Amino acid sequence: MRRKLSTACVACALLVFALTASADVLYMQNGDRITGSVKRIWDGELFIESDYADEFAVKLEFVERIETDGDFEIELRDDTELTGRFGQDESGGMALINETATVPLAIADIEELEEPEKHFEWKTRSDLSLGGSRGNTETNDFLWQGAGSFKFGDHRHQVDLRFDRKEQDGLVTKEQYNSNYLYSWFFTDRWFLGSGIGYERDPIRQLTDRFTTGVGFGYQVFEDADRLLEVTLAAIGVRENIAGFTNDSSTAQWNLTYRRDVMSDMEVFHDHSLTVYLTGRSNQIADTTTGIRWDVWGDIYLNAQIDWNWESDPATGNEKTDLTYALGIGIELD
Repeated sequence: MRRKLSTACVACALLVFALTASADVLYMQNGDRITGSVKRIWDGELFIESDYADEFAVKLEFVERIETDGDFEIELRDDTELTGRFGQDESGGMALINETATVPLAIADIEELEEPEKHFEWKTRSDLSLGGSRGNTETNDFLWQGAGSFKFGDHRHQVDLRFDRKEQDGLVTKEQYNSNYLYSWFFTDRWFLGSGIGYERDPIRQLTDRFTTGVGFGYQVFEDADRLLEVTLAAIGVRENIAGFTNDSSTAQWNLTYRRDVMSDMEVFHDHSLTVYLTGRSNQIADTTTGIRWDVWGDIYLNAQIDWNWESDPATGNEKTDLTYALGIGIELD
């Protein structure tokens, strides 16, 4: 019986040691210690997730030193980029340790920190917005949006889908279909080449179909767990059937994609594109989407957005501007 108890105690001690050893540790200037899993450093704050609380931020100025179990990618204030784990040097100070060296490092020197980029990453999102009214006027609004991003090393695949339909007193007043696929090859950490195809249909505005295919290049100004800013410039061929007439055109297109976490559970986003027709018919198109996503439970979030679309030469009898307000619910998986 004593031997069984001794064996159980040893096993428990080893388990506790293993759990403790695998945790990252923040040593605070006031003597406190915080254990958990370090996520990132950004904008003067260190984000850590512990067993007893969700991810929270600690002001970097109050941290004395860090010890981590795994490697991180670090950018210093002088733009130097390093990879390694945090530990101690021979003098007991904080240091960055990797396979080649142990480099003394001060907290104040760190501009950004994030976990090493995974070779394979994926993310999907689906939004649904419903609306309507009853009484003097009966309306029904339906908007569904889906997006997926899959990255294998330097290769990224993106798919976007959208269906927007509105009815008023039994009459369909809006019916738009959009789908796009984009492939990107990152030949540096920030620069990439891309190609893509797209399809659009809007019979209410007499757009029977619009097919696009093109190539271009882009640049990621920044991309981490809290923010994304990406711009692209592309040359695109367009074939469209409007009011029974088929047109072939060549265009130049500018795109911007922006995401930023403003709180631990809220993200703001803005996408816009500007298309200028160079040959074929005379036309320019501008599209913008701006909104917020607010996490409410697990992977579920509320979505509020405003879409503004403008076309300089729409089909006869149609307005140049289309404005959409949407409030709905979505799910994001990764």
